[in-house]
Amino acid sequence: MARTDPPNGLGHKGLILLPILLALWGLGGCATAYVRGQAALRQERYDEAASYFIEALATDPGRLDARTGLGITRYKQGKFDEAEDALQQVITQVPGRSEARLYLGLTYLQKGENSSAEEQLTALLALKPHRRIAAQIERALRLIRSGPLSDDTKIFVAASLEDEAEWECEIREAERERCIYVEPLWPVYWHSYWYPYWYRYRF
Repeated sequence: MARTDPPNGLGHKGLILLPILLALWGLGGCATAYVRGQAALRQERYDEAASYFIEALATDPGRLDARTGLGITRYKQGKFDEAEDALQQVITQVPGRSEARLYLGLTYLQKGENSSAEEQLTALLALKPHRRIAAQIERALRLIRSGPLSDDTKIFVAASLEDEAEWECEIREAERERCIYVEPLWPVYWHSYWYPYWYRYRF
C-alpha cells in the first residue's frame, strides 16, 4: 500500500520536527527578551527592563536569571515588596545564587528589616565571594549590627555593595574573555619569539 503524506506537505519527518522547531522558536524569543531586559537594566531603563523580564518569564517561568533580573529591577524602582518576592523565589530554588542573595539583603535593608538583611548578607559571605567584596560585606554587617541606620547610611551601604558586586562581575567577564582564545593562523614554522610571551610558555 502506498504511503500518503499529510495534505499540508510536511511529511512524517516534518511532523516530528515541527514541535522541536516551535520549541526552539519559543526559547529564542525568551532569550531575546532576557538579553534586552539585561541591556535595559544596565542602561537604567527600569520600566522597559521589567517588561522584558516579565515577557521572558511568560515564555519560561522557570528562568531564574530572568526572575533575578526582575527582582533587581524592582529593587532599583523602589518596589521592595515585589523585589523581595522575586528574589526569594530564586534563592529558594538556588541558595547559592549570589546576586539574588545580595539584592535580597539590600531589599531587606531598605525596608528596615535589619535582621533579615543581616541573614542574607551573612549567607552571601558564606559563598566565598572575592575578598574585596567580602571585606565590604563585613563592613556592612558591622554597621547593621551597630543599631538602627539612617536613610543616608542605608543608601551608602547599598551603593558600596553594588559597586563592589559590579566590579566583581566585570572581573569575571574579563576572565571569561581571556579564556576564549583563537589559535593563531600563521604557519607553525614561525620562530617562537614571534608568539606572545604568555603563548610561548603556556604549557
